[in-house]
Amino acid sequence: MAKMKVLSSARKRAFDSVPKLTKEATIGYFTLDVETKKILNKMQSDVAKVGYLVSKAYFQAKGRFFETSRYIDADIKRATKVLSLKSTIDLSTYSPEIASRQKKQILAQYNWQAMTSNTNALLATHADSLVSIRMNKEDMLFALVSYCWMRRVEIPSYNQFVDIISTAFHSYETRMLDLVEKSLSLKKKKSLLQFFSAQSHLYSIRDLKRIDQGLGQRILNQNAAILQVFGEHFFELSPVYKKMGLTDEAIKHFSDAIYLGNNDEIRRLKNDNKQSLYYLSFIYDQFYKRHDFSADAILKVVKQFTNKAKGNERTKRDEQRVSTLEANKSVLNSAKDAKRVLELVYSITQDADLSFEERNERAHQLISAFFNAENPDFEKHIERVGNSITKLATHADYYRSLFENSIKLQRTLGPLIKSMSFDKQSKDQGLLDAITFYLSQPKSIDEDSPTAFLSKIELAHLNEEDDINPINKYRAFLFMSVAKGLKNKSLTLTYSYRYRQTPSYMIGIEEWSHHRKRLLAAASLEKFSDGKALLADIGQSVTRKFEDVIKRINNNENSHFSTKEDGTWRIKYPDPEFSIAKYIPTLLGASRSITLQDVMFEINRHTDFSGCFRNRLPRAGKSEVDVRLLFATILSLGTNLGHTELARASKLFSEKALKDTENSWISAQNFQRANDLLVKTIQSLSLPTIYNENDGRLHSSSDGKKVVVNVNSLLANYSYKYYGKEQGISVNSFLDEKQSFFHVNVLTSSDREAPYVLEGLVSSKPALMQDDTEEHFHSTDTHGYTEAVFAGLHFMDVSFAPRIKNVHHQTLYAYESKTTSKYSDSPLAPKTQINKKLILENWDDILRLMASMKLKRCSASQMLKMLSSSERDNTLYKAFKEFGRLLKTHFILNYVDDEALRQNIQKQLNRVELGQKLADKVLFGRNGKLQVGLQDEIQLVMASNTLLRNMIILWNYLFLSDYCLSLDSHDERMNVIESILTGSVIAWAHVNFMGIYEFNPVVRSQFGSTLKQMRDVSI
Repeated sequence: MAKMKVLSSARKRAFDSVPKLTKEATIGYFTLDVETKKILNKMQSDVAKVGYLVSKAYFQAKGRFFETSRYIDADIKRATKVLSLKSTIDLSTYSPEIASRQKKQILAQYNWQAMTSNTNALLATHADSLVSIRMNKEDMLFALVSYCWMRRVEIPSYNQFVDIISTAFHSYETRMLDLVEKSLSLKKKKSLLQFFSAQSHLYSIRDLKRIDQGLGQRILNQNAAILQVFGEHFFELSPVYKKMGLTDEAIKHFSDAIYLGNNDEIRRLKNDNKQSLYYLSFIYDQFYKRHDFSADAILKVVKQFTNKAKGNERTKRDEQRVSTLEANKSVLNSAKDAKRVLELVYSITQDADLSFEERNERAHQLISAFFNAENPDFEKHIERVGNSITKLATHADYYRSLFENSIKLQRTLGPLIKSMSFDKQSKDQGLLDAITFYLSQPKSIDEDSPTAFLSKIELAHLNEEDDINPINKYRAFLFMSVAKGLKNKSLTLTYSYRYRQTPSYMIGIEEWSHHRKRLLAAASLEKFSDGKALLADIGQSVTRKFEDVIKRINNNENSHFSTKEDGTWRIKYPDPEFSIAKYIPTLLGASRSITLQDVMFEINRHTDFSGCFRNRLPRAGKSEVDVRLLFATILSLGTNLGHTELARASKLFSEKALKDTENSWISAQNFQRANDLLVKTIQSLSLPTIYNENDGRLHSSSDGKKVVVNVNSLLANYSYKYYGKEQGISVNSFLDEKQSFFHVNVLTSSDREAPYVLEGLVSSKPALMQDDTEEHFHSTDTHGYTEAVFAGLHFMDVSFAPRIKNVHHQTLYAYESKTTSKYSDSPLAPKTQINKKLILENWDDILRLMASMKLKRCSASQMLKMLSSSERDNTLYKAFKEFGRLLKTHFILNYVDDEALRQNIQKQLNRVELGQKLADKVLFGRNGKLQVGLQDEIQLVMASNTLLRNMIILWNYLFLSDYCLSLDSHDERMNVIESILTGSVIAWAHVNFMGIYEFNPVVRSQFGSTLKQMRDVSI
């Protein structure tokens, strides 16, 4: 079995090399603690002592051991100095036997396990579980490394990891191919391999591979017909799918071979089982994706129809307001006259000086005069006003507009609904009965027709006798209910990536019960297993915090806290110093600029990020990418110029070459790897954190921005506030305090950012965290905040620190009832006690939910959206939120009491907002309006944009590092540092990186200092 290439040669050498310790790490790792002193005191040989100390330091840094010949002289000298040895130590006499014995001592000292056949089997088992859900070799390697650290297992060499990963991939693929061989008859194989040619008389290959995003009747009907085609094949092959047990991630991986390759490339594969596996996955993937598209289309089309009906209702209301004005005036005047007459009649009846006959006569005359003077059209006016009130109360014009457009709605969505597979276990059984009734194509509605899904008002309109056919009313209500059910998850789909029942996305109950401990360990959730103890610990912390904060307020020790007359409280927000117009923007000046492609070549020389791009094609001919073509493609996507415009501008590359490069080398995984590398490089520099007072703390933030989409896209929505008369999407960017963009995700403009906060950190936290990071804070504005996010981030060891608008309106919760009563008179009094019973009863399901997210069995954003949409009857989400409320309370108390925390949050959010401005400047092509509509395509554009932003930031840091080294003046250095800390590294790029010119394949290094030198610089 051939070994796989997991890392590039340079990264492989870095992985297997001894650690290059920083000054801080050297001091820490070579410190002689009590246990180490005891071990060293038992050694007679100075060589053994030095060897032990260096081995221990390397083990602490990398979790593994190295050959003595690779030890760095500086580290040997450091160990010699720490041990106060006067003679020079030569480790050539440090025998393998002594090294082996000391290795066991070091492992025992830190309670680690040696790499044995048993631990190797443990890693192999974990690799088997990873290979089925994440088909990415590099991600698997680092996941296995993390697993070793977590389980305290000696980290093996690169080659050992490659053996484990290669075996896992080979075993998995062999198992799948064997199942294909056993499950598929020759006839079915032949049918699979001829799938495209069998449909060529009806649909092109493009039609079958790509889902048209249009919402017109013709397009939707064609999509419905194609869904039926895939459905026929899917159901025929369903026994095969059941036997194979492919995960969604594996399906998407294998189906990429069909999406990216052409028929000839697939046919050239010698193994017909492998070809069949690709087609099996493609059909499965398309069937699921097209179900998701159909649900999205139903939601959007119904929204358009209801908006149109509401618009017609408003127009009718305005017209009726004019036509009923006279009637309203007449009724009003009559009411006033009647009131005056009644008052006179009443006064006459109460006059004791008048006889009964006189009172009766006078009253009769007044009433007669009133009726004689009445407007002859008064009855009509009353009827008109009454009808107007009834229409407003029952929304008659709204429903009539819906009914009049019902036939068009049926023609647009009917074929889609008929081709979809709705889950028979959906919560709304009444709606399922109605769908079944609709599929039977009834000609009329009778008393036996299912109407349980209708509200009372809808049922009244259905039974109202008018000129509209009841069957059209029924279908209009049905389609609206289908959209509502899909949205709130009371109606789910059987075959879907995004519209299934919530439990289907989580780790199965059976798997969880049998492998709970292993899954918790793999997801780093072991310390949360005891929910009762954890909840008590947090609760007691909240109780103490209430006491401390309220005591400081009562003693007037918090000058920023104030109480209003109505008993509510406020907190002041002193503005942090934050300027983007100080020293840095003047360094280059107007006379000099550098083009974006030169920046790319410079950064590639320092990081080799181009090595992160792997060929995606199933039969990859090239193992190395043409760097110039790759950079041109990234520029084309990230600046939004597009391949056509860039090909015209550069005249070096054809549009076809750019498209082929995108098809072969551009993917979300490749971008993630390259971006992670740039982020790690930025983090390795000392300049960004030269005055960072928060040692051991990482503070990140995320923020959304609106982007116009200029083509058909189900992801895009209309919003006059943000896009005018156009439609658009939201892009959520994540930034750390060193101003590196570590993640980006794309969402609809109608979605809140909150669920995507969790997803961004799930995807990026392993790459973001450094060895010395002890705390991680993450900030958002109000759009990124929910109580569920507080809970989710806690399980990821992230302290959520949002800037919540009108924070004084937030409800505070107590852990114990006595806290509520004790501080009832305080403006910070908790309103109620949290429901501990609800949390603890659902604690195991909460852990299962978080394990599913962290192990990437499901999308974190999708899970939170699904749970929140069905919150009313979802006890898991209620418990999740309840736990988040306790964490939110703890944060708000800290927020009120800690001015530095409020300032840090504001600074970090200012940084990410500057980053969004940089994104706008880089995305300058076509006026910043996207020309792609599929979510995957938009994601690639924004990932390219993020990569370009990080290159700009890194180039700025390297330039400034070089510049700082050349300065003799302390004051000038302070100016540079201050500008860096306030975010000008981002702002500087606004005017200096917009040029797009011809590509220069060889660019000289601009920086006199190397990255290693910069790490050692002290300013």
